[in-house]
Amino acid sequence: MKEVLKNWGKELWIAQEQEYGGKILIIKGNHHTSQHYHKDKKETIYCFKGEVDIILNDRVVTLKEGDDVTLPPKTVHRIIGKKNSILFEVSTPQLADVVRL
Repeated sequence: MKEVLKNWGKELWIAQEQEYGGKILIIKGNHHTSQHYHKDKKETIYCFKGEVDIILNDRVVTLKEGDDVTLPPKTVHRIIGKKNSILFEVSTPQLADVVRL
């Protein structure tokens, strides 16, 4: 497992296979990821614990425990921790495919 420390928390890369990828995202409350998109990666984000807002272009999707959202490639987004949160991300295998804005 690969651990990537971020200002907003950390990523735990739990799977990086040819067909799929998986991460655990630990988001601190009142912190946010960069605004970004993925050229090729499609991802589903599941809120295991806590609550986050996901800013998708001009709308906000709130994920509470048990909620999920799927983001197609090229979807501009940012995750904001409303409280300390644990998210599961399952995606196509391009885990390093990130274009920050």
